[in-house]
Amino acid sequence: MASSSFHRLSSLLVFVGFLSLLRPCACYSRLFLNSSAGVLATSPAVATWYGSPGGAGSDGNVCNILALRSEPPFSSLISAGGPSLYKSGKGCGACYQVSCTSNGACSGNPVTVVITDECPGGPCASDPVHFDLSGTAFGAMAKPGQADALRNVGSLQIQYSR
Repeated sequence: MASSSFHRLSSLLVFVGFLSLLRPCACYSRLFLNSSAGVLATSPAVATWYGSPGGAGSDGNVCNILALRSEPPFSSLISAGGPSLYKSGKGCGACYQVSCTSNGACSGNPVTVVITDECPGGPCASDPVHFDLSGTAFGAMAKPGQADALRNVGSLQIQYSR
């Protein structure tokens, strides 16, 4: 049993290490690397959510990160990106901090999400910047106990940074 768990963990670590060779990790804390950086500048965007309320989005994704979406380091905190984030596939694996303050259920705390899919039509294409978050990621922007209330809003004005 322990050998099986060790094998899965080592396989996951090898795979994540391989991915880091292909695309340098964009998920890091600028404040940790530069303690004088202060507060990160944010920009406005729109967020919606897809999939099940506590899930990792839909079953498919064009970035081929399906196997790891619900496991660390992603832990279902993923997003499909509108055209300005997806960038014809070049945005796959990019990390963003998203937060909301536009609703009473919003915590204002940033949540780090990874672009794993494309959101090609509707508001995703018409909004300048659009995050179509997994149900888990959308709910993570809420105050404790308010995730369902926040998801019921459906579409939110948010702030994001890279």
